[in-house]
Amino acid sequence: MRQKLKQFIGFGLVGGVNTILTYLIYLTLYQLINPTAAMGVGYGLTSMFGLFLNDTWVFKAKDRRQLKTVAPRYYLSYGLTFILSLVLTSFWNDFLRLPKPLAPMFALMITVPTNFLLSKFWVFREK
Repeated sequence: MRQKLKQFIGFGLVGGVNTILTYLIYLTLYQLINPTAAMGVGYGLTSMFGLFLNDTWVFKAKDRRQLKTVAPRYYLSYGLTFILSLVLTSFWNDFLRLPKPLAPMFALMITVPTNFLLSKFWVFREK
């Protein structure tokens, strides 16, 4: 139980740093490019950081061979939550016409729990 709590906290810390970095990238780019594209750039850049930290620090991979099996699952789950984030950002901006700087917060309320569940029970699952 203690290990799972440590993983949850670590995942939250990595996710928090990634969230802040993604949001800063979004704020930097959304006025220069389409807001949805700005969110995409943020996700893409922070994904590699998240894979590395989750694999080595949060879920503590024992060897590099595991990364070969973890990386495809990580990017598939990340891709699914990325698409979900783009859909939610587009919905927020294009259909609801709400303030663009807040769009990522709306998307993250849904994608963060989804990503944690996929990571814990599928991507980095213990054998």
